[in-house]
Amino acid sequence: MAENFEQRLTYLLRRVSTALAHDVDKALRRFPLTHAQYGALAQLDLVDPEALSAATMAERNGITAQSMSTAIAGLLERGLVRREPHPTHGRILQVRITPEGTELLARAHASTGAAEDRALAFLDDEQRLGLGRDLRKMMRAMNLYLYQTDPDDRVT
Repeated sequence: MAENFEQRLTYLLRRVSTALAHDVDKALRRFPLTHAQYGALAQLDLVDPEALSAATMAERNGITAQSMSTAIAGLLERGLVRREPHPTHGRILQVRITPEGTELLARAHASTGAAEDRALAFLDDEQRLGLGRDLRKMMRAMNLYLYQTDPDDRVT
């Protein structure tokens, strides 16, 4: 008997990811931000008061350097980030979030959080934590960058 493709986890994860990305896109349109711009602002907010290079943000966001440069250009135009020279590497420009960027990010987080809450409404708090742990384990297994680690994220 042939395997039921619709039961494969890769298929299910892709469908969920696509649907959630669509809902997040809708939420971000209100600001207006792209996924890459939202990811850039979120990364800069996490490392505050540090700054990051565009190349580092691209890697952490899982996109090309060119896509991140485009995202940063839009954020610069709106005054949501600023560029500054790296303190020790003269050829590298760093990006830092501005107070306006931090304020917009907080509103975007609330809006995208509502989309996430709708998608996960069927899970209780413990199940959400477990799903988050499992997804972070999967990311580590695939050598994907994790912004933060949770003490409960031990791979067993």
